[in-house]
Amino acid sequence: MLRLENLSKFYGPIQAVNRVSLEISKGEFFCLLGPSGCGKTTILRMIAGFEKASEGRILLDGRDITGVSPNKRDIHTVFQNYALFPNFNVSDNIVYGLKFRNLSKEEQKDRLDQIVHLVGLEGFEKRMPSQLSGGQQQRVALARALVNQPRLLLLDEPLSALDKKIAEQTRHELSELQKKVGITFIFVTHNQTEALALADRIAVMKNGVIEQCDAPRTIYEHPKTSFVADFIGSMNFFPCRVKETINGEVLLELPGTATIHLSQNREQEPGKQLLFCIRPERIRVSLLPPADYENGIRGIIRQKDYLGEITRFGIELPGEKMITVLAQNYLLKLANEFYDLGEEVYVIWSKTSGEILHV
Repeated sequence: MLRLENLSKFYGPIQAVNRVSLEISKGEFFCLLGPSGCGKTTILRMIAGFEKASEGRILLDGRDITGVSPNKRDIHTVFQNYALFPNFNVSDNIVYGLKFRNLSKEEQKDRLDQIVHLVGLEGFEKRMPSQLSGGQQQRVALARALVNQPRLLLLDEPLSALDKKIAEQTRHELSELQKKVGITFIFVTHNQTEALALADRIAVMKNGVIEQCDAPRTIYEHPKTSFVADFIGSMNFFPCRVKETINGEVLLELPGTATIHLSQNREQEPGKQLLFCIRPERIRVSLLPPADYENGIRGIIRQKDYLGEITRFGIELPGEKMITVLAQNYLLKLANEFYDLGEEVYVIWSKTSGEILHV
């Protein structure tokens, strides 16, 4: 439905977006994710027509809209601050755009009633924006965009102004709403949790370039670069050297620690320098040595933080290497395992866990 072809944006000598190419399908919930200044909002503004592309093309349903004015693109945007008219009530804010579309008052009323019901604002029609919570204001902004039945809806960090609990509730409502209306959503955020929970696919950006574009589970479990691995969730990194590959199992030498096994089912060149990475929740702490099908390294507990559902351990391995381990507290309680600071333990993980990245 939407295609970006080698899209670039320059601000003087600074290149904010560097030859980005993407294809986004009809009805997809697509997320642009990355830190501040990575170019994600600039891409959104070029799609909307608020910024002019320096290079490349934007195609909507095969039509080149690169030079088309924003009001002729059939694309609507929900901004971070919602941009509601403070002197208009909820109904007037929602139908404002319809007044320029040559619709009868009856048609406007029908669309208003439908969208108010869809976003759950019945009974709020006569309220002013100042009388609404942050979550309710966001629903008004969504309703105002959706009532125009756009081909594409752009959302620029719409949950960032909400507190955590309201944001979680609104996130669920947004996901359900997108499924009901079937409109393609492009969602910009720096929040990993939002992206993982909402998106069908995520494009992770850094310095104007897409580092990886995949489904959320693939992004989390199989990152392609160290930046993606580190930006999405928490990750432990080990510089390593390939010792050998035996029957699809790669032997990796970790400096100052040990040799570990990784079941990768692909050959790796002996002597090659790589980066082994593994999620903290994939590691367990134990007083017992690992089984034959596991990797294990001895270490000392240097940090221990109780966080309610989990305990976060900081464990020092040989060579003063610190790693993070996350343990579910109910499992620790079931096993009657309560580790103390300074205690010597094994950190253990399956040979199938972890990824190797090129340096």
